[in-house]
Amino acid sequence: MLILRLTLAGDREALAQKGHFYGVYLLCSQSVDVRHRGKCYVGFTVNPKRRIRQHNRGSSFGGAKKTSKKGPWQMVMIVHGFPNKIVALQFEWAWQQPTLSTRLKIFDDLRRKLPRETHFDYNFRIVNRMLGVGPWHRLPLTVRWLETDYEREFQLPLPRHMRIVSGKVAITTSQRALAVKRTAAAAAATASWSSECHLCMQRIEHPERSRFSCLNASCCLSCHMLCLASYLLDDQPGQYLPIVGNCPLCETPLVWAELLERKRFEQGVQIQGEDENEEEDRDELSDCPDVDSDVEHICELSD
Repeated sequence: MLILRLTLAGDREALAQKGHFYGVYLLCSQSVDVRHRGKCYVGFTVNPKRRIRQHNRGSSFGGAKKTSKKGPWQMVMIVHGFPNKIVALQFEWAWQQPTLSTRLKIFDDLRRKLPRETHFDYNFRIVNRMLGVGPWHRLPLTVRWLETDYEREFQLPLPRHMRIVSGKVAITTSQRALAVKRTAAAAAATASWSSECHLCMQRIEHPERSRFSCLNASCCLSCHMLCLASYLLDDQPGQYLPIVGNCPLCETPLVWAELLERKRFEQGVQIQGEDENEEEDRDELSDCPDVDSDVEHICELSD
């Protein structure tokens, strides 16, 4: 669950609870050595602030060998919102190896960097293509710009459920701010709900687990989770996992992943934190193969 806060400098910073964040980032070297300046590196992290410190301190402090003594580095963008670590690592591997990825090797324009193209532009072109092909185009991902100097428009339009934002990410283990937010979310969700599903007209048993409401706080939608999923999938035959749709009452745009995340947040679901060493970068090819199965088999949003 991401919570926005204002830093002392006035920038918008997202707070993420430890164990809930999986990101794949892009580094750019700011080295004074022309041999390294502008080079890029793709990696996985559960804590962006800690990871960039490790890269800039060197391999002896947890940074990757490929980035050691070639910095300083800037983490310029990160893609997050993956349902679990495995999916994020598969995304990382494909971004690193577009000519080997089953999903990407069919695109001839990704085979090599174009003449006069910077390393950043090449890597940006790869990730732009990735976000538009399966299975990643069905995931509720966020592209977060961490350095405004690198921000640019995507040449290929992203799926409408994906977000493009700017600002840093801070990982927290503190429960105080999260508890306040959780209490407010639960109160808003139960303020004016009906015990009857608006879609099937049947009573909602165990509403704390199975009842879903609209993301619009002023909407009185109350329905079973499965009923809402079926409604959102009505015009998508063959699909089992909703992505986006509109509220059946007020037509507010709904993102399925946000609905699930809010339900978990209301219930206070805890996820065990990542091990501090689990995000160490690989200098060889990742053990994670490319994603060849349907997204329904890998996008398990439940714990």
